Amino acid sequence: MAGLVEAVLESACRAAGLDRSSVESARPIGGGCINHALKVRTAGHDFCLKWNAGAGRDFFRMEAEGLSALAGSDAVDVPRVIALGGDDDEVPWLLLEWIDEARATGDTWRQLGHGLARLHRTRQGPSPGADPLTPDAAMPVRHAPGFGWHRDNVIGSLPQPNRWMDDWAEFWTEQRILPLARELGSDGTLSRRGLTLVERAAARMSGLLAPAATADGPSLLHGDLWSGNVLFGRRQTAPDTDPLPFVIDPAVYIGHREVDLAMCRLFGGFAAPFYDAYEAAWPLQPDHERRMAAYQLYPLLVHARLFAGGYVASVARSAQAVLDASRQAGRFRS
Repeated sequence: MAGLVEAVLESACRAAGLDRSSVESARPIGGGCINHALKVRTAGHDFCLKWNAGAGRDFFRMEAEGLSALAGSDAVDVPRVIALGGDDDEVPWLLLEWIDEARATGDTWRQLGHGLARLHRTRQGPSPGADPLTPDAAMPVRHAPGFGWHRDNVIGSLPQPNRWMDDWAEFWTEQRILPLARELGSDGTLSRRGLTLVERAAARMSGLLAPAATADGPSLLHGDLWSGNVLFGRRQTAPDTDPLPFVIDPAVYIGHREVDLAMCRLFGGFAAPFYDAYEAAWPLQPDHERRMAAYQLYPLLVHARLFAGGYVASVARSAQAVLDASRQAGRFRS
C-alpha cells in the first residue's frame, strides 16, 4: 500500500508542476467511504489528493468535470481542480485545492441557499469534450436540449445514466428509479412486493412531477447534495476573507431543481437559514412537499444498492409515500 500511495503522490506532484521534495507531509484523511484521500502539505499550499485503485479511468475525470461545471455557473464555490491522473497512471487520482475549514454560521448557510438558487437558474453545461482543467471562465458551454447530461457519470460509485430526454418525469422514472429498482429486484435485495410497489409509484410520477417541472424548467443540479458534500471555509490563497460555503463530490446533470432540495432534507444537516434564503431567492412551486418522496426515492435506491440494510425498507416506505401523494394530488385536481 505504501508503494501505491507513493506512486500516486509522485504522479500528482509531477502533473501539478510540484517538486516531490517540496512535500512536507501526506496525511490520510477520512470523510468518504469510496475513495482514499490525503492532505498533502507543501511549503506553499496544501492539497487534497484522492485516489481509487478500483475506479475506472474516467471516474475522477467525471468528478473534475462536475466541479468545473459548478464553478462555471458562477453560483457556488468549489475546490479548484489542480491536476488529474492520466491514462498512463496505474491508479486513477485527482488533486484538488485544499480548503481550510471554518465553523458554519447563519450567514454562510444563507450564502449557500442563495448560491444554490442561482445554480438552479443555470440551464447549460459544458460542451462534449470540454477539458475539466480549462479555466472556468473559458470553459465552453452549450444550452441543454432537455434533461440529462452530455455523458453518463456516477453517483457515489454507481453508474448514473444521463441520456437526454424532453420529458422530465420519463427521465426520472426511466433513468433514475426503474434501473436501480430492477437491479435490486434481480439480486433479491428488494422483494417482489417491494419492486412492484416501486414500479407502481414510477407509473404515477408523470402526474405528480410534470406540472412543477414544466413551470420551473431545467436546472443545473449538484446531484448528490447531502450535508457531507458541503463544507465551510477559506481558500488558502485568501486566508483573511470571511468563510464561504463550498460544495464537493457532485453528480451533475440537468434536471428539476427540487431534486437537490429533496436530498438536503432526506439526510438532514442543513440549517433553517439555508432553506429561507433559497425560498427568498426563488420560491418553490406549490405542494413541493408532496413531491419530495418521489425525489428522495432515488438516493434511497442508491443507498440500498450500495449498503442494503435498512435502506431497503426505506425504499418501500418512500414508494408508498409517492402513491399516497399521487392520490392526494388527484383528489386536489378533481
